[in-house]
Amino acid sequence: MRIERFGVKAKQKPQQARAQATFEKLIEAAQALLEESGIEALTSNAVVEKAGMTPPAFYRYFPNKHALLEELGRRLMERQNDIILEMQLDRPLTRDEFIAISKKMLERTVDVTRKFRGGYALLVSLRAIPELQHVRLISHEDMATVLADRAPAMGVGGTKRQLLAKSRLAIEVGYAALEMLFETGFRHQSLVLESTARANAAIFEIG
Repeated sequence: MRIERFGVKAKQKPQQARAQATFEKLIEAAQALLEESGIEALTSNAVVEKAGMTPPAFYRYFPNKHALLEELGRRLMERQNDIILEMQLDRPLTRDEFIAISKKMLERTVDVTRKFRGGYALLVSLRAIPELQHVRLISHEDMATVLADRAPAMGVGGTKRQLLAKSRLAIEVGYAALEMLFETGFRHQSLVLESTARANAAIFEIG
């Protein structure tokens, strides 16, 4: 499932194969820069130099580097969100079952983010850069809605408002754990994710 509420700031979406290839080459160059040198190294000039292009190619699709980062952030969020959307949460779960499913989801999220080129730099930018924060916030809002809708099937009680609040908190706790693992070199990853899964079980009052 593709989340479509991001409002990407790209000037235009390429339609023809050649234009799509140019667009993706710019994306790949930006990811390489983020992976190699972090967010500070990402400029429009650096991207086109890395891609072997000229500035007009960049500005044909992106008004500035924030628009490019937004596109990358949207792609990363979608890959993370797909993991939640694939979770089997359509039946009553025991506490142990929920913890096991939640931990597996968190493990997959860590793996997807680590494999996404420039993933850590994007995590930082989606929190630190005001122009990009809406990508993360809207994504989390959407996933909280998904979890709240599925909560009754898991046996979680409460009003719609309560379920949304619990779901949003669970999303934020998981995201904080993800950021912590990147910041600490993935030290004690299993323990961190196990503790996070147990915290989410407590949030939903399962078992």
